[in-house]
Amino acid sequence: MATAGSPLADSWRLADGTLALIRPAAAADAQAIQALVRGLSPETRYQRFFNGVRELAPEWLERFSRASPRSAVTLLATVPREEGDALVAMAQYAADPFPQRCDFALVVADAWQGMGIGKRLLRNLECLARAAGIERIEGEVLAQNPRMLALVHAMGYETRRHRESALYVRVSRPLAQPQRDCSPIARLADLERIPYAVRPHFAA
Repeated sequence: MATAGSPLADSWRLADGTLALIRPAAAADAQAIQALVRGLSPETRYQRFFNGVRELAPEWLERFSRASPRSAVTLLATVPREEGDALVAMAQYAADPFPQRCDFALVVADAWQGMGIGKRLLRNLECLARAAGIERIEGEVLAQNPRMLALVHAMGYETRRHRESALYVRVSRPLAQPQRDCSPIARLADLERIPYAVRPHFAA
């Protein structure tokens, strides 16, 4: 598993002193991702997936278990526990189309909300998308999700009414400006340009 010293990770201390780590997802994370989704409250699952899904279908689980900056990326946030690292949040973006824009989404387990994990995940997504050459990051947020709307507002996102439904708000931010506080995770975009056979190996 990735650790705080891994070359493609972002580690910091939460307000209560807990060490948190963000890293790219890998195929070995599939079951942990499924367990995270199953453990969400119905409200949190609805805010993330906009429906009553209780677990991810196999094709979505496969998609969420990889990180390819110029197509689709998942970043995971973990905290250490005696039995091993616990997955407490995840965030994705999908380039649609590359390089003009990407759509993002994120979810934080109920017990870990309000601790700054979502903001840190979104910042890392922005940095990685910018490093990959993507020009704009966008997303859809439920109009009745004040916590998420407050987060994106604080991070400088523009908001506008959804074209098709008053249930959602469209949020977006250009990625043209450099960002100084990026973690080493942004270097994943450079690795994607290196032929696979000669890439350095990073354990998941």
